[in-house]
Amino acid sequence: MNGATRALVLVTAILAVAPVAGAQESERTHQVRKGDTLWELAARYLADPFRWPELFDLNAKVVEDPHWIYPGENLILPGYQEAGAEPTDRPAEPQTARAAGETRTPREAQGSPGDASRSFGEPGQFPESSVFRADPSAPSYGELSIESKEPRAVVSLSDFYGAAVLADRNDFASAGVTARVVAEPHPSVDIKLARAARLNDEVVLHLTGADAGVGDYLKAVQWGRSMGDAGHVLYTVGAVRVTRTYPSRDSVRAEVIQVFGDYRVGDLMLMAEEYPIVPGMQSEVEEGGPVGTVLGFTEDQTLVATTETIFLDVGVADGVHVGDVFAIFPSTATAEVAVFADRLSVVRVVHTSEETATARVTELRDAGMRPGAPVRRVERMPQ
Repeated sequence: MNGATRALVLVTAILAVAPVAGAQESERTHQVRKGDTLWELAARYLADPFRWPELFDLNAKVVEDPHWIYPGENLILPGYQEAGAEPTDRPAEPQTARAAGETRTPREAQGSPGDASRSFGEPGQFPESSVFRADPSAPSYGELSIESKEPRAVVSLSDFYGAAVLADRNDFASAGVTARVVAEPHPSVDIKLARAARLNDEVVLHLTGADAGVGDYLKAVQWGRSMGDAGHVLYTVGAVRVTRTYPSRDSVRAEVIQVFGDYRVGDLMLMAEEYPIVPGMQSEVEEGGPVGTVLGFTEDQTLVATTETIFLDVGVADGVHVGDVFAIFPSTATAEVAVFADRLSVVRVVHTSEETATARVTELRDAGMRPGAPVRRVERMPQ
């Protein structure tokens, strides 16, 4: 290669590297655009939306409220240091002399759980901006363990608050209605239909006969099919937490914390009941428990599957509690003396009313159970 060729190659390499360096610099800050949230930015730049508090802490001078960031704001990303800021003093890691040809053990090569320089792959395999490179400023949480440290609840919060129930439509008093979803209208879209509420949306509720304060929970509900004398199916489509009250006390502002269905403006609201399950508490085997029958299912169907919802004609008046377990037997059996081995399925109660219970199918041996099938409680929750 002659001198002129070498000079041309060198100039080309310098021109190629310069924009890359500038791109890497720009990747360390982000200018907020309309629609951005700290949650989405953490997912984009840190590969984990739950790390949004790191972005909030790093930009405390700019962001006053983590729920509100505004177009045009420049946010610093973890790993970037502002000009003029004092560098963070990090103690130099001790270097251990090694004999020629000596290699590190796999454990040493992987690094300790607190090693800030840990990353996937071989050194230099991924660029600094890659999600597979560890962020030196990111905290370490130790080694990953698949063992659960927290006791598990037999009925989850979602199962309890999201459960459909049976209610009398002629004798039903709601706590209010969802009046509107707090959101900026899109200038190019003219939406005529009621807007659906999504997770983390803010909604305004108009209250009728209910006194809700900050921190209270309410459920958004919709009517389903009629089940005759048993009542109508009442679906829960969302759950909200009150974040602000108004002097008039007839309206509140709330945050959507759970979405179970098509939650829309105009949906009725109910005050949410207190969650009755203590994590770690287990149901106990019972002999000669209360008996009843299957009232039906949320939909008019012939076959059922595990995790589906059914209604029983026993409730609080019969001593039934959330978490109780019932066995369902063939229609020809007598519930009081039926043998557990002959069960068609097993269900766990996820919600109770005075005379009925909502249960979730946990074991299915015959998908053809019918309304009217006898049931008996075989496990009860301690009270």
